Amino acid sequence: MISTGMDGIDDMLGGGIPEGSKVLYSMEPGVDGQLFMISTLHEALAKGRSCLVILPHTTVDAFLHDAENLLGSRLGTSGKTIVFFDAVDRDRIQRYTKDRKTAAREWQGRITKLCTENHIDVIFMYLDVIYDDFGLEGGLGLLPSLQGCDHKPTLIIEHLNFEGENLLMKFIGELGFDLVISIRGSFLPTPHFNLFTIVHASWSPQPKRSVPFLISGGRVVPYIPKIVVTGPPESGKSVFVAHASENGLSVDRRGLSGDTTTVAMDFGWVRRKDFDITLYGTPGQPRFDPMIPVLLKHAIGVVLVIDATKADQIARARYLYRMVTELKVPAVIAANKNDLQGRMSESEIRDGLGIAKDIPVLSISAQRREDVLGVLESLVDFITQFSY
Repeated sequence: MISTGMDGIDDMLGGGIPEGSKVLYSMEPGVDGQLFMISTLHEALAKGRSCLVILPHTTVDAFLHDAENLLGSRLGTSGKTIVFFDAVDRDRIQRYTKDRKTAAREWQGRITKLCTENHIDVIFMYLDVIYDDFGLEGGLGLLPSLQGCDHKPTLIIEHLNFEGENLLMKFIGELGFDLVISIRGSFLPTPHFNLFTIVHASWSPQPKRSVPFLISGGRVVPYIPKIVVTGPPESGKSVFVAHASENGLSVDRRGLSGDTTTVAMDFGWVRRKDFDITLYGTPGQPRFDPMIPVLLKHAIGVVLVIDATKADQIARARYLYRMVTELKVPAVIAANKNDLQGRMSESEIRDGLGIAKDIPVLSISAQRREDVLGVLESLVDFITQFSY
């Protein structure tokens, strides 16, 4: 397997990219996704694989300078087998060939020679300028002579996608790419964030996943910025946040029943499966409802906690759930107190809340940390499949 150089993505792919695969990193205009390609190249070199980098849009020196700025360190080409086909090579071919067909033959010959002489394991191709010169099929057609290499190299392409979903489907269907990752921006549910979507992985059938990410320390880091925990009064929200968190804070007072009730907000922090999560627990009383949309505006997921032994909470929980869905924030249901008698069934909860079958309803005890962390993992998984 060839690592992408990004732990969260490798985990989703079952360890990385099988050798000999065809991979596309497709970027929407305006999205900072250059580090995806650079991270994979950096990891391939670190593992001692021989690499050919085709970059007709720039020179080798400019490329290495940009890569160093992105990674925060040198690419590590010293002592490694890495060869380049850059803008200088493209200019020479354009200068001395008369037409596109002759130029294509010259490209094919040079790429084949570089592969065979250097026993290339992985080819990294920046497709945009080649696409302009030869079209999509023509540009990819520069590589058929790779059959002459000792083995089939892995092909990894970066492309700026102006054509949307239809182009991605063409790469998967007509062009037979094994892995397609789309890197794009979104304006919901937060004002703006970048995310990557594993659109297709031929060796790892899985739901289409969209994962927010940030760039930190020269790495692409999957990131779940903030999760809101809400629900009716005394449903177990504060206990949920407390048992989920490595550390946290709650502002409580005694309710009429004698139980504590949150009068401001619960805070918690937890790191789970490479996701840094901040938890915000809201008060459950209706008078605090105006603060909930403010929190949801910058949240990327919600846990709706209900006391499964109190059917009279359902109407309040349904109101809160509708508030969440109107703002298009993914949410799961934590049916608390599953260790007590008189609890509602899952079907009763679904009917009472009016939710679809694909919305997770998890039966838990908020007193058990493993139950609470299971809810967060389910929400993180649900977020990656949510259509923003």
